[in-house]
Amino acid sequence: MQTLLVSISLFVMTHGAYVVRTFADATAYRDECVQQYAGRGSSLIDYMRQVALHTDNADSRWCIVRCILQKADLLDGEGAPHEANVHAQMQHSNAIVEDPDDIRSETSRCLREPPAPDSGGGCLRAYTFFACIQSTEYDLF
Repeated sequence: MQTLLVSISLFVMTHGAYVVRTFADATAYRDECVQQYAGRGSSLIDYMRQVALHTDNADSRWCIVRCILQKADLLDGEGAPHEANVHAQMQHSNAIVEDPDDIRSETSRCLREPPAPDSGGGCLRAYTFFACIQSTEYDLF
């Protein structure tokens, strides 16, 4: 009986909590997503700058951003940002910041922005959210 309770507890703990992702995780996701969408490779930082500056083929870049966010479990089943996971990720990635309430406030602002009209399967919606996060002084990964 005790073994069953321990097993159930471990199952709930491992399947219920969001696991924050690292920069290395995001880089691996980016590599997988670039292959999936036949995009050009570059470093993760250069890639994010290109997306933010619209200096490359926007449509596939938007879908690569959506793919990265999906793999990081930052989007829900509908393709909208998963609020609890986004807050957890932002708090972890910016742990040295003195004011965690400011991180939550900035993240909440991006979560409240209305989604852009999107005919590309949620790619533009994911990109718009990502661009808002990038416009803050905080890092997602």
